[in-house]
Amino acid sequence: MSHYDVKELVRSIVIDTLGIDAAVYRTDLVLSADLGLESLDLLDIFFRIECSAPVVLSVERCGRYLQGDVADAEFCDAGGIISRRGLAQLRTVMPQLDPAEWEGRLTLDRMLDRMTVLNLISMVEDLLAEGRAAHA
Repeated sequence: MSHYDVKELVRSIVIDTLGIDAAVYRTDLVLSADLGLESLDLLDIFFRIECSAPVVLSVERCGRYLQGDVADAEFCDAGGIISRRGLAQLRTVMPQLDPAEWEGRLTLDRMLDRMTVLNLISMVEDLLAEGRAAHA
């Protein structure tokens, strides 16, 4: 399996999809708050990455990646508010997330709004590594 420069791939796709100036691009930017990403933009970014690298992306797969091996009942409550255990898991893949700031406030439908470009890069790299491991 070929090696992919995921950082450059994501960089070019984010810049092109969101129509931002390359000089503005940084990996610490939050996709929605800083770059104006909307849900259709995320699907477009996922599609473009899938067309360029052997990885399958979807909102559901992204959610499973962020949730890790934490069971649904432990990750959030019935109202969709992410639990302490869920926030601890999110912190492993989104280190910029401060659990103290978000405890009792972050919901499932808003967790993707906290994703940075670097989180996206890391997710794609991890999923590519999983694919390589599965084919080894």
